[in-house]
Amino acid sequence: MTIAAALLLLPTLASAEETVRIAQGFASLSFLPLWGARALNSFAPQGLTGTVVVSPGGDPAALAALDAGDVDLAAVGTESVLRAAAKGQPFEIVYNLMSKVTLEVVVAPSFLEKTGVKPGDPLQKRIAALKGATIGVAAVGGTQETAARWLVAKGGLDPKSDISIAQVGSPLALQAALENKRIDAFVLSPPEGYLATKSGAGTILISLGDDFPLLANQPYLVLVAKKPINDKASALIVKTAQAMQAASTALLKNPEPTAQAIQKQFFVKADPGAIDAAVKSLNSGVAGGGKLDVQAFQNQLVFSKEVGTNFGKEFDAAASQNDLWTNSFVERAAQK
Repeated sequence: MTIAAALLLLPTLASAEETVRIAQGFASLSFLPLWGARALNSFAPQGLTGTVVVSPGGDPAALAALDAGDVDLAAVGTESVLRAAAKGQPFEIVYNLMSKVTLEVVVAPSFLEKTGVKPGDPLQKRIAALKGATIGVAAVGGTQETAARWLVAKGGLDPKSDISIAQVGSPLALQAALENKRIDAFVLSPPEGYLATKSGAGTILISLGDDFPLLANQPYLVLVAKKPINDKASALIVKTAQAMQAASTALLKNPEPTAQAIQKQFFVKADPGAIDAAVKSLNSGVAGGGKLDVQAFQNQLVFSKEVGTNFGKEFDAAASQNDLWTNSFVERAAQK
């Protein structure tokens, strides 16, 4: 089924004059303003119906749908946009959905016993304890493995030989592998760390976005439009930004009822406490109301370089403003 066909099957959130169609790269709670806007229907006050589909093919499929005109916007990881832009594809980042890296390193109780390390220990000690650890990931070569190898290198370990990477699969499979001592740790975003802690299967040892300033201020997940952006598309983006900002305000001011709304509508089988804990841990990443700045974009470029990502083109954070990324829509949305 194509993205366009899938979109037609999705229920709309409310009857409105205009529809905004958004392709989401993957079903992570880290796309917090998008989940919040859908749960609270903050699209409706803008005269919008929000229609969202998670792309079966991840970020590349979401961007392909945007390029083909099947959707109006794509919610994806920033590195995916940079890869596409390096190939000359006409995309522009119009909203910063999550302004920090949300990944956490979750370790098994047996790992804590063996190493003697504790979550409250200095960061360097916690990283050093990972020497010899087997770290589970969804897919070899993916974001989780990249982050794990970057992390241990920051702690002075050899990222190639001092840890072992095991491809395990889904979050559920990773939880089970940790519980059964097949792996020592995994790298995932909330609420997986909370769930592991609650079940007794694991403990959050390192939160990358909280423990590293470089990762605490960068566009981790973004909303992207296709250029050129005409007046009609521009007006639609501003309204969508207003819906995201309204949802972010609710997430910050009333996190518990907003988390409850998200859980009831989209994560019915999930532990409500897990969604609540995840929302609270992710909230600092939506506090900027979608704004980006040169320093944040530069942090993204530095991180990409440090993890060895080669886009095939050099990007300049300042020079790419109002070309590869812009605050114009966010600023206009905030004024209304």
